[in-house]
Amino acid sequence: MESLALLTILAIAALVALLLVCLVILLLRFAYRLWRRPQPGRTVRRTAIVAAGLLLIGVPYVAVKYQEREMLMSRVPAPLEVASVEYRLEEAWGVGFMPGDNETGFVVYRLTDSSADWARKQGSRLGDMLAAGVTKWHPTPVRHAGDKDWHPYDHDPQMMSAKRAEQHPPTIAEYLEKYGFMIPMEAGSDAEADRSIQEAGSFYSYGRGGSVTIVDPVRGKVYFAYAG
Repeated sequence: MESLALLTILAIAALVALLLVCLVILLLRFAYRLWRRPQPGRTVRRTAIVAAGLLLIGVPYVAVKYQEREMLMSRVPAPLEVASVEYRLEEAWGVGFMPGDNETGFVVYRLTDSSADWARKQGSRLGDMLAAGVTKWHPTPVRHAGDKDWHPYDHDPQMMSAKRAEQHPPTIAEYLEKYGFMIPMEAGSDAEADRSIQEAGSFYSYGRGGSVTIVDPVRGKVYFAYAG
């Protein structure tokens, strides 16, 4: 059944791609005929063709970028507000939309001063004030015992990129590698996130797609990591 569904999705995607190619060819032929028409009105027609081409390219590009930013910002739980994205590295393996594709990513958000100050003032109640994810908000530190979401392969060393002691502190790198698809993060980019999950004072929640969100009021940051 899974193979049949996969073939169906591929067939639909190929058909849509073919229709789009045919539409583009027809539009180009039409534009070429208008471009070649003699005077009068040649300058106006050519200006209109160039403007239409820019719109056809620009509007989808702007729409994609807007949707990408909306998705990026939606990972930060309300009512927190983002001032900037300090670090972002996301990679995917596979077609990009098929079942079984693998994705790994790590994003660091800096909160606005007012939002970070609000989060610090909540103290131990912060977890109750944040928008809920798939699971409730847990206070840090992440414990080794009982948190299989963070330490899924402690008894299967072959699945780890580095040998670790049986009792070891959690790290972002360990979370990202749990399916064997690690990303080449810049040295030190995850250092603050590691301290955040190893020390008290922050909150974390598991989300869809193998993700985890960590809210760090002390540093005024939110860390988002996923491996799926």
